[in-house]
Amino acid sequence: RCSLPIFHARQTISLASGSHSVHIQGRTVATLTIQGASYSNFQLYVLPDLCAPLLLGLDFQCNLRSLTLSFGRPLPLLTICSLATLKIDPLPLFANLTANCKPVATRSSLQDRVF
Repeated sequence: RCSLPIFHARQTISLASGSHSVHIQGRTVATLTIQGASYSNFQLYVLPDLCAPLLLGLDFQCNLRSLTLSFGRPLPLLTICSLATLKIDPLPLFANLTANCKPVATRSSLQDRVF
């Protein structure tokens, strides 16, 4: 799209939610100039089905003092001092069941199928 060479890459990256990942379609290296600031040799990944033409991840955002998101409405400002990735291990689903607990299977009734 910008006449940048796209190189083959086999890599999976995690999305912001942490629970989803996507296979990249390629990568390229470019110099980004944003509001007068230049970021040389920045590696960019080509992703399928993006919701925006360009997503700037945490690796880019770490090069900034702050980041302002404007929604174009006259509402109060929220300032967050720092962001960090959050990793929480899932709780064991059946950890609190007793050893003698047995599953129960029942037939579904017509009433169960009506929503």
